Amino acid sequence: MQLRSFFLSLSFLTAVAACHDAPKPPEAMDGPIPVQICTDVKKALDTLSAQGGSEFTDKSEGTIEHAIWLAMAPDQRDSVARAVAFRAGCVSGRQSKEQEVTIRAEDGMVLMHRYISTKVDPQSMLQEGGGG
Repeated sequence: MQLRSFFLSLSFLTAVAACHDAPKPPEAMDGPIPVQICTDVKKALDTLSAQGGSEFTDKSEGTIEHAIWLAMAPDQRDSVARAVAFRAGCVSGRQSKEQEVTIRAEDGMVLMHRYISTKVDPQSMLQEGGGG
């Protein structure tokens, strides 16, 4: 009797599973980030680092003096975070929908931690570049 109950439960689960679509696999990214973006991002972060008070890694991390961070406008902070995300994407050779970024103060306190898309839309790049 227990075996019959097991098969009925299994049949029920199979029927329920057939009613739902399987989860979609992760979306494949369209190759590496374009070279021009990588060049511009590297130049911008190198310039910022050369001014002192900040340094950035190729692994989506940065350190910025707390006073400098507080002096930045919110859109400037967002721009730095995006640049750090793209730098990591350029080094890894891949685009990502969720590139993790962490910016810390010189004492290790987390100033920003977020996930940023480094997915590039080729059509918008053509339009920005005047080719579309």
